[in-house]
Amino acid sequence: MPEEKVVYTRPYGVTVTLQPQNETRTVKARSVRQLLNIVKASPTTVLVIRNNELLTSDRKLSHGDEIIVRTVVSSG
Repeated sequence: MPEEKVVYTRPYGVTVTLQPQNETRTVKARSVRQLLNIVKASPTTVLVIRNNELLTSDRKLSHGDEIIVRTVVSSG
């Protein structure tokens, strides 16, 4: 009997959408902190969102997560 192969429909990792640039990429990150380092964003200047929930930098991420990193703009 032939061996069954596992086929991934998406690239391995976390899918990140950067806003307002509207750029999407897949990265290998296990935590929000790692993710922010990869995309070169400071936790004080962005909101990190998963399933309509705000995440802090200590939160863990899992394969297949879809994350939005939204830059916060303040005007005074």
